[in-house]
Amino acid sequence: MIWHRSPCFREINDQPQEGGLLVCADALQTDLSQYEGQAQAVFLDPPGVGGAEQMYRLRIGEHGWQTSRHNLLLPAYRDFFAADDPVYLDWLRRMLQLSRRLLSDSGSMFLHLDADTLARARLMMDEIFGADNFKNQIIWSYQTGGRTKRYFSRRHDVILFYAKSAAHYFDITQVPVARKEQRSNHMKRHVDAHGRSYRSIKTGGREYIYYDDEPVYPDDVWADVSQMQQKDPQRTGYPRQKPQALLDRMLLSTTRRGDLVIDLACGSGTALASAAENQRRFIGLDSSPQAYAVCRKRLSGYRLVCRAPLDDSMALLDASTFPGIGVYTVSLNAYTLPEEDLAGLDFVPAGLSPRGLDLVDQWYAGLINKGVFVAYAGAVRQKQTPALATSLEVPLLRGTVAIMLIDILGRRSLWTGSPAV
Repeated sequence: MIWHRSPCFREINDQPQEGGLLVCADALQTDLSQYEGQAQAVFLDPPGVGGAEQMYRLRIGEHGWQTSRHNLLLPAYRDFFAADDPVYLDWLRRMLQLSRRLLSDSGSMFLHLDADTLARARLMMDEIFGADNFKNQIIWSYQTGGRTKRYFSRRHDVILFYAKSAAHYFDITQVPVARKEQRSNHMKRHVDAHGRSYRSIKTGGREYIYYDDEPVYPDDVWADVSQMQQKDPQRTGYPRQKPQALLDRMLLSTTRRGDLVIDLACGSGTALASAAENQRRFIGLDSSPQAYAVCRKRLSGYRLVCRAPLDDSMALLDASTFPGIGVYTVSLNAYTLPEEDLAGLDFVPAGLSPRGLDLVDQWYAGLINKGVFVAYAGAVRQKQTPALATSLEVPLLRGTVAIMLIDILGRRSLWTGSPAV
């Protein structure tokens, strides 16, 4: 069987658990008008400033995923040059205006920033959302980071939290946290008539009582969510990935099950993963093919509608299809990239030269019909499954058997087979 490229204008990942829409495109150049007024939460974690090119570290092949010693560094995105750069300020303004249009009247906006961009962003948010709709300047405090003697070490980010309107929805009871024991050290301990332990303190002529079994809730300093460690199983290799616990707190307190969450620069997909895991719908957009590849893999267990460009390079694929009882068995045999496509890439260690299926990061088998590819099964390289499954099953339904493949360069291609002459 000879496999050749096939066009496709939409991909559906057929899974029982609801997910959302994943788009590889610039949010500002995408028509999102049909979603205006529908989002219950919008999250935005924009590029930083300084002009640095941020790199995505992708593990290569089974050995790379087992040991983390075989890697490929690929450009993910570039930071803006300065906080007062007109290009950055215009981009941020338009993204915030789009975010507000997408939000429902009860919706929330979260903007994740560092110290360099905070001041201008806060003024812009007041202008676009209204100063009366400001809710919190959340401090995310963590212990990791560099040290300096030129100023106090910077160990926190800021998340600006705004409402769309006075009809804002917020339920802090959905995000209880562990009780801070140090708070009760200076309080008297008692037991009431029902045997419940509590602590009390008198101040200003009033007595305040805190029962030990009552839930407590976060304030605007979040020091209990740590940065991601190198061996964290959530880590994707995408730059500046945020821990899911951070997004869980934002989304659980401001959305309900079934609500729509939108991330306009979704990067590694943490907001989307949080939404999906907590039974919220999502829309994620990012112009980086590397971000799309990371999100497609991370969300492969959910029902997705995917839109992204297809690659037209000179890659070659060899696969086979065998009909059985109720299913096709689709086997991936080989994948080849031209030598010039791999030349000059930043492999670690230098001189690493992956071949064959080590060039494949993820692949999906399914059926294509009238330009729509439906993926029924998939195989992805990740820490839990470093060895790529080479055979997948597709139900015997109407359509042509097809393979969607994303290689280590982030290139996405759809293949269909025809009998050899």
